[in-house]
Amino acid sequence: MNALTPIRGRGVDVDRWIDPDEWCDPMSYEELKYTFNQIDKAGDYIRNNDVANVSDAFDIVFNWRNAHRYPLHILYVTMKQRAKKVDPRALAAQRMKRFESILRKIYRNNTMQLSQMQDVGGCRAIVHGQKQLVELVKIYRSSPLRHDFQGIKDYISSPKADGYRSVHVMYRFVGNASTCAWNKLRVEIQLRTKLQHSWATAVETVDTFTDEGLKFGGGSSDWKRFFQLMGSVHAHLEGTSFVPNTPSDIEQLRSAVRELEKKLNVINLLNSWAHLTKEIQGTKGGKDYWYLIEIRPVKREIYIQTFSANKTDDANMKYKDVELKNKGTTNNAALVSVNSLSNLQKTYPNYFADTEMFTSSLGHFLGRGQ
Repeated sequence: MNALTPIRGRGVDVDRWIDPDEWCDPMSYEELKYTFNQIDKAGDYIRNNDVANVSDAFDIVFNWRNAHRYPLHILYVTMKQRAKKVDPRALAAQRMKRFESILRKIYRNNTMQLSQMQDVGGCRAIVHGQKQLVELVKIYRSSPLRHDFQGIKDYISSPKADGYRSVHVMYRFVGNASTCAWNKLRVEIQLRTKLQHSWATAVETVDTFTDEGLKFGGGSSDWKRFFQLMGSVHAHLEGTSFVPNTPSDIEQLRSAVRELEKKLNVINLLNSWAHLTKEIQGTKGGKDYWYLIEIRPVKREIYIQTFSANKTDDANMKYKDVELKNKGTTNNAALVSVNSLSNLQKTYPNYFADTEMFTSSLGHFLGRGQ
């Protein structure tokens, strides 16, 4: 497989970023060029397929999304510090929401104002287990940031009906005199355990290779039910609340999972997809800050292009080009930042079909000794 030629430059070691005001120059980040009212109108043009305005609307959406990078980075640095405090092995990453995902959300929700979309800029911390996660959430509850706190959604105490389990912390950015251009932009912080992350990874991997659309509420009834049940399996393993409308009796739960795993051939499928994407071309290390990942499931190909911190604008322009090119296809792309390819694979394993932890927990629950 042929990788895209990487754009190289001196990398930035994000692990050495301590004070975001000291190490992060706001002037290097794109500012918002439009009012929230213009952004909302752009969303309406896209939703209504207003041909006369949709091209300009796309430009507005791309600028609006890119403008989230600065507030996202500030909240990401704090999140990473807090996660490392409770778990030195914690993984952290940030990402901008994919253009295709933004469009899906616009089309799904006829009343949503685009400017109010919470997760355009998102960062994620993955800690070892439930004990560390509880400690991390406690820090966010007891030590408020100076930014405008928008609330916490606890999907562990109250799992989503589809089986999703995590904690989301929402903020609106509050800048000072030099950073007020990014005021009121929203950032979502996702806090997960490794097991909770493995569930989400498995869902996205199935979506990538089957186009089921589970993450967006689609998919067959069997796949939907399987992931509902696995949400409760993981809740059982972590001692937390079960997913609604799943068996509370463990043997009944095991029987239901076993039946669907056999019917869907889950473990064999996930293992085969991991094997197909095992060999990844591109950079094998270094400290490049931005990784543009493009996955082409039909051809079983993954492409990675890297950008150093001083090439952020180039990264965003390339990301925009790739997303527009892939619009309406099964290909998808993401622009994410971590400090090494190894951490990239750990934090975003769905792009590498890495579902080892998920299949291992499934095998053990079914008594297969995975």
